[in-house]
Amino acid sequence: MRKIVGSLTAAVVMAGAVLVGGAGASTAATANTPCVTWAAEGAGMYARVIPSRTNGSTDCYLVKGNSGNGARALQNALRGCEGYGIAVDGIFGSGTKNAVTRFQRSQGIGVDGQYGNQVKGRIWFASSTTLSGTYFCNRW
Repeated sequence: MRKIVGSLTAAVVMAGAVLVGGAGASTAATANTPCVTWAAEGAGMYARVIPSRTNGSTDCYLVKGNSGNGARALQNALRGCEGYGIAVDGIFGSGTKNAVTRFQRSQGIGVDGQYGNQVKGRIWFASSTTLSGTYFCNRW
């Protein structure tokens, strides 16, 4: 009898861990690789610059500590299209995390300060890799 109760207790604890882990899943958890570069989506001057993997896939994430052109593309979108006063330096630091957190709150999506598929689906992306000259913003 003790063996059965012990097995049932372990099963319930394991099931609870799965449910709790799933409920708090990050918006970035759906993507399994960091965004290290950018990809142009669309054509001509209306092409959107979107964080991506080296293979061109936009199924990627960015978190505090990431850096490179993927972070720069996100920062361009946050600053140039969404109006957040952050530096565009290619480093996902505290300023970028705070801007992502504020953006997530404004959109009513899960708030974790990370760039993932939920943020990608809501943010306006810049059609220029710099913040100078003619600038267009488009949703992904």
